[in-house]
Amino acid sequence: MSKTRIIALFNQSGGVAKTTLTQNLGYHLALKKRRVLLVDMDPQASLTTFMGLEPDELNQTIQQAIVDNKPLPIHSELIHGMALVPADINLAASEMQLSGAIAREYRLKNALATVQDKYDFILIDCPPSLQGCFIRSNQDFVKSISQKF
Repeated sequence: MSKTRIIALFNQSGGVAKTTLTQNLGYHLALKKRRVLLVDMDPQASLTTFMGLEPDELNQTIQQAIVDNKPLPIHSELIHGMALVPADINLAASEMQLSGAIAREYRLKNALATVQDKYDFILIDCPPSLQGCFIRSNQDFVKSISQKF
């Protein structure tokens, strides 16, 4: 059994610092010499952009991994030793594309299972909707961000 901690940062509201918290939490864990994988699950792809990638220029994103069961497109050690699975606007169509798929809520969990032993922490930046994170597992630690600051 993996000791990897999977933390999904989510809130049903937008603009509540989910992406900023995901990146900064990853940064501080990396400073402590933890192996960190950031996963951008938001079609706005802000985390992808913050990590120095142009979403429009990417050939592979998290969308292909969860919809087409392709390997996770991991960009290793972009900033401060953190790795990233990027997103782009095409991720917005994933929920519709998977509407008839059996066990669609396990797609992200299954994709992460193939790499989770390589990381101490996997931090997931979720979109402002709970369905968009596709997370189902009693092993996963899910952190909800309060709307009040």
